[in-house]
Amino acid sequence: MLNTIVPGLVRRGFEAHASMTQNQGGGNDGEEPQPQFPVWGGIILVSTFILLIVVMFTIDYTFGKLVPTLIMIESPPESIGFEPLSTEDPDSTINKDPEELLVKPQPITSSFRRTLRHLGGFRARFRGILMYFISTFAIGVVGSILSAFPILSYIPRPFWNGVATVVCALLPLTWTHIAISQPSPKTWFRRIPSMKTWKKVAAPTAVLAVAEQLSVFLPVYLAMATGLTDKKPKEIAYMNGGQQTATACKGLGVLAFSLALSFLIVIPAKVTLVRVQASLLPDTDESSVPFDRSFGGKVVPEIVGGSGVIGMLDAWKTFDWASRIRLIKAYLKVFAMQVGVTVVFTICLIAEMIMIAGVKDWARFFPKDGDQQL
Repeated sequence: MLNTIVPGLVRRGFEAHASMTQNQGGGNDGEEPQPQFPVWGGIILVSTFILLIVVMFTIDYTFGKLVPTLIMIESPPESIGFEPLSTEDPDSTINKDPEELLVKPQPITSSFRRTLRHLGGFRARFRGILMYFISTFAIGVVGSILSAFPILSYIPRPFWNGVATVVCALLPLTWTHIAISQPSPKTWFRRIPSMKTWKKVAAPTAVLAVAEQLSVFLPVYLAMATGLTDKKPKEIAYMNGGQQTATACKGLGVLAFSLALSFLIVIPAKVTLVRVQASLLPDTDESSVPFDRSFGGKVVPEIVGGSGVIGMLDAWKTFDWASRIRLIKAYLKVFAMQVGVTVVFTICLIAEMIMIAGVKDWARFFPKDGDQQL
């Protein structure tokens, strides 16, 4: 919405300036002169909006994609113990039971700060970002091409986006390998696996694509079935207390249903895909976090007659509950960060608008009819 309001405000500023110039040169004396929107004000608003986009993307990429991917593949830390030497001092801690001295290190991905410190400098937060852009662009192009055929145009565009994701499955696979491994001198193009690897990741990629579509469309259809989409803001405002309560309960029900789908089908499908992709990490690439490439013996190398990839069911089963809880906490933290940033930037934008033109003058830049567009 902001990307519509800000350009509209800038445009109205220039229109106001032209109107004032015309009035000063002998225009209609009966018309009230429009306030002039300063150019520096538009620059401040646009700059703030751009900064908001950058911050939100950083949160989404670093904390919403990179760190969760590492959580999904990190193996549980093993207990570290040692055999103590004997000593004559009975009170010495060295003579204590070795089980009391076992130290269980925390996972590297136990916190955002610990993970980022382990990855390295500031650039490590954007590891694989070029491959991410390439993958996103390629999937978008393929989806557009597929949906452009007249014979296929009756099929909804999201379906073709899912098909494009499966067709380009090697690109997200490459991004996962770059994200979970140490920096490599190889270029992103050289790290793309061969086409024979595609069939190993096609099925879990398709499952995730279907899960994501279901998590979006099923709540929409539920909202339509309950009549929420038929309600306009003006109608809700004139409802009595009981009707407003019923509408609010329906909305909360749809929201709860959407969250349930995300936790029950999207996250398991995402974890399964990432772990399948990680099982295909080349032996020459060193992982960034402790990672059991055999997944507890579930992966049989191709050199001994195996498939060289973990099965989808085993990929989810070997993801222990501690890691699942840590992953959910990470997603909740990302959501809280995004909400906090949105609130802060909204306050900043309102303060800037008041500083630039004041409360009363800003009303002149908005249409009197709320249904009109800026």
